[in-house]
Amino acid sequence: MAVILLLVAILPPIVLMLFFYLRDRYKKEPVWPVFLAFVLGAFVTLPASATSSFIQRLTDWLNPSAGLFNIFLGAFFIVGLIEESWKFLVVRFYCYHRPEFDEPYDGIIYATAVALGFATLENILYIFNPSLLGSWRVGILRAFMAVPSHAFYGVLMGYFVGEAKFARGDTEANLLSLFGLFLAIVAHGIYDFIVIALPHRPLLIGSLIVFSVLVWVVFFEATRRQSEKSAHRAQELMELNQEPGEGENQPRVPE
Repeated sequence: MAVILLLVAILPPIVLMLFFYLRDRYKKEPVWPVFLAFVLGAFVTLPASATSSFIQRLTDWLNPSAGLFNIFLGAFFIVGLIEESWKFLVVRFYCYHRPEFDEPYDGIIYATAVALGFATLENILYIFNPSLLGSWRVGILRAFMAVPSHAFYGVLMGYFVGEAKFARGDTEANLLSLFGLFLAIVAHGIYDFIVIALPHRPLLIGSLIVFSVLVWVVFFEATRRQSEKSAHRAQELMELNQEPGEGENQPRVPE
């Protein structure tokens, strides 16, 4: 039973990671640095959870009597801000400086690897938490909602970190990176607010459905756009457009 529950926890993030990895059609990243980003994302789950839990106890914002405004503030400034900031540290100070990070799509690959590593350990902690009843239900719900949501925050962050990597200057690069972090925090806050507020406002379930559809639209559109910016794609197009026999009689450059 424990092995099956563990598979329920780890398979959804791995399958989603494969989706993003295979969407890079022109140059796949080496597996090792992506895997290490995944592991580091899992590692920062612990300090992020500890920090978030500590502040939650101080503010008591999850008290059943808390109003919607308190839930709103907690979702954005406690959960979203803390968790996405820890992920951003890994993306900005490990992934960003990797020599393999050589095209805009790599921002999405590395940021989603960090986000899904985070989601994997978070899944394990939730599913094996003895205080939570219905581990199967928790695992399945998280597979369809929480795991894609974490990937969504990673795509938002990674899209702009990928743009930042090839910006014209340090100021522009820093602004683009911070904008990606900002979008990830906002998206995370919106999702958590909807989930936590559902018992108070059942009609918000419609918003959750819209959010889920938006997640997959962004997945396909963001990965398509960044993949098309690959320098390897441009080289491939040049080869396809080259006239038959063109270049065959050109003198060879000595190696």
